[in-house]
Amino acid sequence: MKEYDLLVIGGGLIGCSIAWQSARRGMSVLVVERGDVGREATHAAGGMLAPLSEADQDDPFLQLCRQSLALYAGFAQTLQQETGIDVEYWPAGTLYLSLTGEDDEELESRHRWQSAAGLRIERLTSAEVLAREPALNPELRWALRFPDDHQVNNRHLIRALQSAARLAGVEFYTQTAVRRLLIESHGGEQRAVGVVTDRGDLKASTVVLAAGSWSSQLLDTVTSQPGAPYQVVPVRGQMVAVEMPRQALRHVIYSRRGYLVPRRDGMLIAGSTTELVGYDRRLTPAGIASIVGRAEEIMPAFVGQPVLEMWAGLRPRSADLLPVLGADPVISGLIHATGHYRNGVLLAPLTGQLVADLVTGTEPAIDLAPFSPARFVAVSG
Repeated sequence: MKEYDLLVIGGGLIGCSIAWQSARRGMSVLVVERGDVGREATHAAGGMLAPLSEADQDDPFLQLCRQSLALYAGFAQTLQQETGIDVEYWPAGTLYLSLTGEDDEELESRHRWQSAAGLRIERLTSAEVLAREPALNPELRWALRFPDDHQVNNRHLIRALQSAARLAGVEFYTQTAVRRLLIESHGGEQRAVGVVTDRGDLKASTVVLAAGSWSSQLLDTVTSQPGAPYQVVPVRGQMVAVEMPRQALRHVIYSRRGYLVPRRDGMLIAGSTTELVGYDRRLTPAGIASIVGRAEEIMPAFVGQPVLEMWAGLRPRSADLLPVLGADPVISGLIHATGHYRNGVLLAPLTGQLVADLVTGTEPAIDLAPFSPARFVAVSG
């Protein structure tokens, strides 16, 4: 049986970024994916790289997101050079609209704390907004512009990452379900040495758990551990895409109730619901209706456009809404990279870099303590 340096459970953006960046450092890497590469949360995402428009405070998580965003231009360029695939990285910025009096309060609060933190943020009148984006609701009150929020085509990105990973020597086992982690005990120490799959056992020196919404199910198979250190739950998000004239919008558009993401080919994506319904990815009339209503509030012309696609995905959410990154507190040879929730696309470059650092014994450039799985053990203990 071949033994790999690294086995990554999960073939989404996070898993593929880890695999690619580790293989580029000379490691032999296997990615094991229960379905097809990139067909879960990765495929369903909107592709927003929006740490500032979504942030509530200046904290370690915002710094993590900003550091990953700073990598994106080079990340996208390298992928295109290696694979020929344009991931449509687009530093267009985000407009956050005020459409009601309650929206005013939210935007004023964001403007205050982000300005005080020295972040780039612009306040625009309704006339200034409509001059930039004339298709928006003419009744909008005002807006904030976040010039440092960007976007990428997540579906192109996963194709590029998988292609680059293969070129770097990464192997992929798709349609392969991981049944449990392989754990060995030596002298009182537990160590991950691989996984048991429906295709047999697979061995590796290090195992990375990057299984998104399915991560906790695998942790539950480690019966010798004193309780899984955390729970990641799936959160369904339904989405609708319509066809618009090319460049009908030049920014990602946000409100407190919904958002619009323009693609360069004319696709306009509207989202999204936030539903705790287990692993159910089915669409619902109520969910789609709510998205369309919010999109119409932002841009009235949305409802007159032809529908291109409707879909739903499962975002992996941890109990404190933060990603789980770092070495397992109990089992050596096991690294966690999951729970990215709404920021998996944004955090893919940095997560890949940080985990590759851990796997190769390099000190990560940032402190991972706020995101370590050990934080849950400390709370439960």
